[in-house]
Amino acid sequence: FVRPIPYPVVDAGEDTIICHQTFAQLYGSTDGNFYQWLPSPALSNNSILDPIANPVETTSYVLYATENTRGCPKPSFDTVTVRVLPDIIASAGRDTAVVVGQPLRMNASGGETYLWSPSAGLSDATIADPVITYFESSSGIQYKVLVYNEAGCSDSAYIRVKVFETVPSVFVPNAF
Repeated sequence: FVRPIPYPVVDAGEDTIICHQTFAQLYGSTDGNFYQWLPSPALSNNSILDPIANPVETTSYVLYATENTRGCPKPSFDTVTVRVLPDIIASAGRDTAVVVGQPLRMNASGGETYLWSPSAGLSDATIADPVITYFESSSGIQYKVLVYNEAGCSDSAYIRVKVFETVPSVFVPNAF
């Protein structure tokens, strides 16, 4: 009577997304009695089921497992990919000036979602390009925008807005 020996069951876990210069916890499982993650340079420990991965670029990790207590070492494997998002380069636009009563469209960039502060007077503080109209002059209002990527990581940028009562005038001599 010949009894076949099954291959070990291996699960490397779900693919994940991380932010630039962060880490991911891997969650592997197996019924094999020997296991190892490859490639190992960016792992905290390649011979445990739940190492911490700190890749600098998108990397696929393979969990290899064998079962050799039943008479024959049979290998199995599964793969998980850790996708590393690029660094966020947040921008709120250039400092600017506007006249009372004239609408100003903000212009942030660098991410998927945005959050402006202070939000008072903005048409929508959660978009890249909200509009605001000022009703009094100011020597400068500073706005901060938090810029988020798809993994929820953020960076910030600032813009200063000066508000004038009338159009600033420039003296142009008419005689030399």
